[in-house]
Amino acid sequence: MKMQCVWWKASSYRMLVLAMAIGAASALAQAEERHADPAAAALMKGEFAARGTWENFPGLTAHLVVTADGQRAETSLQVDADGTVHVQTPAGEQFQWLERALDSLVGHRLTHSEPITNVQFADEQVHHPHGRLIRSIDPQDTNLWRVQGDALTEVQRIGEKTRFIISVADVFRNAENKHLPQNFIVTTWENATGQIKSVRQVHNEWTRIGAFDLPVRHLAITNRPDGSSVAHQIEFSEYKLSQSTAQTP
Repeated sequence: MKMQCVWWKASSYRMLVLAMAIGAASALAQAEERHADPAAAALMKGEFAARGTWENFPGLTAHLVVTADGQRAETSLQVDADGTVHVQTPAGEQFQWLERALDSLVGHRLTHSEPITNVQFADEQVHHPHGRLIRSIDPQDTNLWRVQGDALTEVQRIGEKTRFIISVADVFRNAENKHLPQNFIVTTWENATGQIKSVRQVHNEWTRIGAFDLPVRHLAITNRPDGSSVAHQIEFSEYKLSQSTAQTP
């Protein structure tokens, strides 16, 4: 009888602890519950609509001059209509970044995604000089965006081991007043230590060929914690669109 009493008390205690845990989890879920804000969604839609993209892109070829610090090489570029990049990367470890940089330049102009609209404002700073900070209503999505007018001014991405912030200084406006990336900084941190891993400053220049805004120059300077710095540059010329004879001046 005594053992039954002890067992019943232990079981009751476990049930009480479980009930308290469930209650705490429910309260936390309610505290974290997020609701979409139409004003935040409208900013994200406006920014997405104002991006300069390559509509009905036919593909192209171009001549490249690639520089890594003081080392210079020349090569050719072909981009298919679906955005696939073909480039003969110059020999040497110092040029291994080239294809990755080209994939990013091309991919961001050919994106077929939809605007992110399941969002809300992340704070109450309505007078921030870079615009409103926006977050997803999905607590599992840790990305943050800042929008001013019709342009993104900040993107925050948080990964398992690192996080980075893209801070946009200014954008390039084309003939239709659409925006393309011009000057921005990417700062990367280690989550475990909070130490900065790298700071990369990027500058892009653009030109209009036919109906497309194409890069003329891409410069990226990366600074590291040990004080080292590396400069990468791509210069584009002799553009030929696959269904056009238009070329750069």
